[in-house]
Amino acid sequence: MRLFHFVKLQLYYLKLWCGALLRYPHYSLSPESGLDYDLYWQSKRGDQVGALSDWQKERADMVVASLDSHTKISIGDIGCGDGSILKYLKEHLRVTASVGYDGSDVALQKARAIGISAVKLNVAVEEELQRIEESDYLLLFEVLEHIPHSEKLLSVAYKKARKGVFFSIPNSGYFTHRLRLLLGKSPAQWRVYPNEHLRFWTRTDLRWWLHAQGYNNFRVVGYKGIPVLNRLWPNLFAAGLFVYIKK
Repeated sequence: MRLFHFVKLQLYYLKLWCGALLRYPHYSLSPESGLDYDLYWQSKRGDQVGALSDWQKERADMVVASLDSHTKISIGDIGCGDGSILKYLKEHLRVTASVGYDGSDVALQKARAIGISAVKLNVAVEEELQRIEESDYLLLFEVLEHIPHSEKLLSVAYKKARKGVFFSIPNSGYFTHRLRLLLGKSPAQWRVYPNEHLRFWTRTDLRWWLHAQGYNNFRVVGYKGIPVLNRLWPNLFAAGLFVYIKK
């Protein structure tokens, strides 16, 4: 039985990798409509309000593992989406205050439906970033790749966080993206519309980028992708990169 489940899991991964290598995501918007983050979130989560995806759970578990579960903390989640990560962290850490920020009314409505305090914030507008409240920790999961001024947002988050910042980005050095380039195709990381991601990093790029901005006390962890290999050789086999900048 275990062998059957193992083979089934490997075939599932093979299907995902072949799809990532050969297919294009569904192009569901007209050129005139532009990027609609309400549609993006409806496509991303559907009716699974407050339920963590595998990717979200792994990121949330890494936050929990990085912090003392007995210490009272406050958390702000920039790009909180439906609030599922904040909900999970409140269940596993001593979170005394939390707030989520997102630019999608659909996502904010879902977050509030599960009891998350949520504020509308467009991270693409630099002037709005000062509305982010100070917290012990600030989260930026799958956000920095969506905006042109990623350095500015990270800088504001770092200044507003009393103890540290957690963020995650896709690893553009993942083997499927590299193989797509060999086949003459660009890495396809979007869900609804090709301009969702404006910035791209490999693990090597990311470490250089952080040092160049003066961040030195940070940890980069590869996750998802190919199990075991994603920890041994994250540059190539980790699909995502998780970062903790400690103050």
